[in-house]
Amino acid sequence: MNLIKLSDFVDNQEAECYAALARKTRAYKKDGQPYWRCTFRDKRGELEAIVWPDGALAAAAEGWSEGEAFRLKGRVRTKEPYGRQLELFQVRVVDDSDQEQGYDPADLFDVSKFPVAKLRENLERFIAKAIDDPHLKQLVVKLMTDHRTLLDKMPAAQKIHHPQTTGLLEHVWSMTRIAVYLSEHYYNYYCELDPPLNRSLVVTAAIVHDLGKLKELEYRPVGAVYTKIGNLLGHIVLGRDMVREAAAAIEGFPDELLMQLEHAILAHHGKREFGSPVTPATIEAVLVAYIDDMDAKMNAAARALMDPRGDEFFTEKVFALDNRALYRGVKSAKPAAAAEAEAGAAPEANGAAEPEP
Repeated sequence: MNLIKLSDFVDNQEAECYAALARKTRAYKKDGQPYWRCTFRDKRGELEAIVWPDGALAAAAEGWSEGEAFRLKGRVRTKEPYGRQLELFQVRVVDDSDQEQGYDPADLFDVSKFPVAKLRENLERFIAKAIDDPHLKQLVVKLMTDHRTLLDKMPAAQKIHHPQTTGLLEHVWSMTRIAVYLSEHYYNYYCELDPPLNRSLVVTAAIVHDLGKLKELEYRPVGAVYTKIGNLLGHIVLGRDMVREAAAAIEGFPDELLMQLEHAILAHHGKREFGSPVTPATIEAVLVAYIDDMDAKMNAAARALMDPRGDEFFTEKVFALDNRALYRGVKSAKPAAAAEAEAGAAPEANGAAEPEP
């Protein structure tokens, strides 16, 4: 049997592949009999398979766990109106013998290209240099320390942006890098403001704005899933509560400062229709909301351009960009950074240069 990648299956082709079980959902036929809808994926695509109650794999499917890696034998067929579906013949959990046959977990699971230690190092440098207010600095250090384990691996979202393992920390680092630069720029550009733009507040909000996702989502290596409290309350409110609780443990934390930080968190989606309980009403909250929106959309755009799906000239439609397809442009010589990465040099999460006054 031909061993290929799941994302390389063509219609009516029978082959074997390695795939991760991203989702397993129990559904019911019209007569009430249960069956399983199973979504298998690799890093470049996913396919749904139906396991019927009277099928050969029905009993085995009961024990399949989301996040596990499997070796599959099957065939892909297009069935209207359901699209392409994977017909399964054999399924088994990956074991040690598969390493010799070409199994590589990196083909299935998305992980940030930046090492956790490097992301942490740069964030700590930003905290030390860019947050002058002692209460905000103490708050950020406390939150980053208290939630270290989960923050180091949680994705930033299920699909829309930074959906890979460590994606949340990468998003926080990227936003903080931008926040340091832009807050310094606008602090000096609008030096006549009284009170001045609070640079420490902007950088703090950039770091803590999405902490609620640690409770909104349950970590899975193949895609986080929403928790009960995440569905009912959402990460914005949950994050505000986490910050409020941490601030309560810091002696003398100013009420006015906490209120403005809470507002920046509650308003960081920018619009009520995008899930924000309030819209930005301080200059710091305006800046944080735009930085968040830009970083999320640029990540979605870049991932679409690196995804082979679509055609020669345009990507598939990008949900985060109002369902627009992006023009791929004319390919040039491989950028030096990409060539170095292929040669084995891990890209570094470099910090932004100190902004010019």
